[in-house]
This record gives sequence, C-alpha cells and structure tokens, in this order.
Amino acid sequence: MPSPTRLKGDLLGEAELLDAPGGPLLRLRFGGPFEGREVTWQATFVAQAVAGRPREPRFIEIGADAPDGSIPIAVGLPVESIDLPTARKAMIMIRRYKRLRRGRYEYES
Repeated sequence: MPSPTRLKGDLLGEAELLDAPGGPLLRLRFGGPFEGREVTWQATFVAQAVAGRPREPRFIEIGADAPDGSIPIAVGLPVESIDLPTARKAMIMIRRYKRLRRGRYEYES
C-alpha cells in the first residue's frame, strides 16, 4: 500500500489519500460533520463507469463506527476513474449534505 499523501493549498489538503488518484477507486480519510458531531470519514469513492463493469445505480453507503472511531463511507460515482477533481466534489457533497444517514442508499443516474 502506498504511503498516505496530503495535498497542500487545496480542500484535498485536509484529506489523507490512501491510494493514488486516477484509478477505479480512491480511498481517503477526511473530517466532516455527521450526526451532530465532527467525525473522520474513512471514504472509498468507486468509479462505476469503468469499461466492462455492469451498470448499477449510484450509491452512498455509511457503515458503523470503526474501532478507531472513523466512519466508513462508500460512494459510487458515474465516472470512469476517480481523479482529484472528482474526489474534491464528492468530499464537498458529503460535507454539505445534512441528511446523511447510516445504511445504503441508491440513486438512478
């Protein structure tokens, strides 16, 4: 596994990248509000428009607290790869969306 990376001077500078951007998924950790408190998200962004992958609805899935106190969240996005602009937009969406709840929610594209 590559060592975590932080980008300075950018919203992504607040995130700890656990994978290199540009692939079919990107794992990262970042802070944000959830359930009335500040949490650390353990996020996985999944590219759903990868060639050969079956079409599936976009999704957000929030799990139970991890042993380290972080909260796992997976987000399926209708893109071919998870680059930095896509990750930035997903982080903004997660931070701004006030009605996030635990569980899996699917959305048609």
